Amino acid sequence: MNQLITPMYKPKYPVQTLEKAFEIVEILSLQESDDGLGVSELSSRLNIGKSTIHRLLDTLVAYQYVEKLPDNKYRLSWKIFQLGSAVPRQRSVGNLDPKYLKELCEKFQETVNLGVKEGRDVVVVSKVEPETSYRLKANFHVGEKEPFYATAMGKVLFSELREENLRQLLEDFQLEKLTEKTITSVDELLNELRNVKKQGYAIDDEEYCKGLCCIAMPVKDFSGKTVAAISVSGPSFRLDFKKMMTIKEELERVTTEVSRHFGYGVK
Repeated sequence: MNQLITPMYKPKYPVQTLEKAFEIVEILSLQESDDGLGVSELSSRLNIGKSTIHRLLDTLVAYQYVEKLPDNKYRLSWKIFQLGSAVPRQRSVGNLDPKYLKELCEKFQETVNLGVKEGRDVVVVSKVEPETSYRLKANFHVGEKEPFYATAMGKVLFSELREENLRQLLEDFQLEKLTEKTITSVDELLNELRNVKKQGYAIDDEEYCKGLCCIAMPVKDFSGKTVAAISVSGPSFRLDFKKMMTIKEELERVTTEVSRHFGYGVK
């Protein structure tokens, strides 16, 4: 038998009736068919009295969370689907609370960017810069498009694509040499993206702009798809490899938290 999902923590003031109603909804969600379950079966599986099950189902049906079938069995209603589909709309990348970026910016006093994939480019949708005026800042602008192959965020966002899709994307596409360190070979780029996918982060070592370094990690949604990337960027004389590995630890914590916000890892 499938196990019910356990709560993240024990509530200080649990409402048992509500807990039992959630258990009914969860066990109905585990059904592979639309045949539904009857009162007796729900009572047996949940170890709850039949009269209690009946009262809870009656309320759930009245509020249209559960549907009663002609054979007196019950299944989830479409209202559950409607409620669930509201989550991605409310938690779009564009609506992300800037506090996540601010945390990184305040900790490391470097520019923090949030980017998404568009065509062969990365679009910066949000950015937080350190307030201190004397700090040299990364020259990225919100709404600006950056080439994916030369940026840390781009490498992260495109690393999840299959190699055949990447090759198709790169057909008749010039990998322009932006600096002495820009990757201009398709095979070298594909190898770099394989490494990024394996290690879970990407580095731009002065590949987009001379004197600028950057480290990025992915933000995933409920389906496991990478929907955005968060990066920390700054002058190369401050962001050497050792410093970027320090940043990586905190960046991983933040991207994990943001990914959870979008439903990743929620069971």
